[in-house]
Amino acid sequence: MSSWGKYDNAANTPFWATTQVNRQPNSANATALFDNTTANNWAVTLADGSTRLGQLTVGLFGIDQQEQQAYQGTTNAHAPHSGWVLRTVGQGGRAGRIMHETLVTLKITGDADGQIYPNVTISLVTSGNQTVNSNTSFTNTASFLVTPTLTGNTAAALAYQWQYNNATGTYGWANIPANTTSIHFNGATSNTLYAMPGTTANTTNVFRVVVTAADEGVVATSSNVSITIPA
Repeated sequence: MSSWGKYDNAANTPFWATTQVNRQPNSANATALFDNTTANNWAVTLADGSTRLGQLTVGLFGIDQQEQQAYQGTTNAHAPHSGWVLRTVGQGGRAGRIMHETLVTLKITGDADGQIYPNVTISLVTSGNQTVNSNTSFTNTASFLVTPTLTGNTAAALAYQWQYNNATGTYGWANIPANTTSIHFNGATSNTLYAMPGTTANTTNVFRVVVTAADEGVVATSSNVSITIPA
């Protein structure tokens, strides 16, 4: 009987993977190694009897095909093969370096580790930069639309949060409230933002939207859009 399974959970891990961190191949150690992202969780004893510490981080992850494809091209790591993958983040002179070792190649079912290996990537296209007149009603409103394209898990639930700043960035980015003293907004947490500028001073405002797939641990930020208000 195989010592591992295709489901992404601790009970299906190859128990013998724990020997990679000098631990007995049993359920308790496999559970501790599964999805581990805590540095120094495994003190590795070297041949001279010394203990290797520092910022070494070792975890065992079940990578399905969607995760493998979505993870491809991200920074600091090569895309792992689908299956049971041992992930090691280096220490000392190799701090921040990530190494993947595919221990078992197979088709994984389920997703328990989206925070490390996201099932989805988000690409954003925004439209805007509109010219409008300042007024006191929503009869002349600027609207900004963001269109997300998902790769991988196309059914991932998305949350939207529009933010605003002035053109020079001196205000810092802030989440858009329902309204301010000089500009009114609608749709601040949707894919379309409506803005009613109150004065020509609002021409300095720039806007962006942050789109989050919370279950996947993935965040994307759009490019800036702006309002032009003729004097």
